Amino acid sequence: MARQIANILFVCTGNICRSSFAEGLFTQVVGRKGLKGVTADSAGLLALPGNSATYLAQRVATEHGVDLAEHEAKSVSKDLVAWSDLILVMEKSHQDALLPVFPEAAGKILLIRHFARFGSRRRGIADPYGLDYDAYRFCFLDIEDAISGLIEFLGSSSITFEAIRVSSYAGYKSNESPRSFVWGERVFNITRIVDHWYDGSVDARSEIANYFKVQADDGGTYIIRYNRLFDSWAVLIPESREFQ
Repeated sequence: MARQIANILFVCTGNICRSSFAEGLFTQVVGRKGLKGVTADSAGLLALPGNSATYLAQRVATEHGVDLAEHEAKSVSKDLVAWSDLILVMEKSHQDALLPVFPEAAGKILLIRHFARFGSRRRGIADPYGLDYDAYRFCFLDIEDAISGLIEFLGSSSITFEAIRVSSYAGYKSNESPRSFVWGERVFNITRIVDHWYDGSVDARSEIANYFKVQADDGGTYIIRYNRLFDSWAVLIPESREFQ
């Protein structure tokens, strides 16, 4: 089966504002929606282990139904990085700081706003630490937008895909012009690309998945997906899978 996202790590600087917001809100929404098989944790690059979320973080979170009273900060660790399938950071500087220390995290770190529904997906989320109530409230709402998009992405990913191997035309990237794919023991030569889209169609360069609707030489029509995050291909399994 194609690789699934089950464990998500939210990372900020001190793990007492932004990443605690993200973990708490994500856990709340997952529970409310009954989304199974996915869990979250949070950590900080410069965290002081045991620190609680700041007073204003707890206040704003409580106003939105998220309880951070028991939150305790912890540092990013090798074990947490190994545990995570996806690491969502608040700023690009967090990614830049993580990779030299945890090179094994390459390929699974994204800005949390990669999943945002509104505004730029390339900007960071401002740190409210040391600022006033309004800064914390704006930060929470900014993260809430990204979490909503993330939940939508994870929900759509529950559709069943199966891993395949894809060959592309020489001179092209494999995620731009697939030529054939191997599914099980069978080779399917692509005779026509019927359609091509991205998961969100907001900014093609920042999307996680490319989708292709293709016709193959067996007369069938298939939807295949390239996952940029995991550099992997998969095919949508139809309700009835019968090969002649």
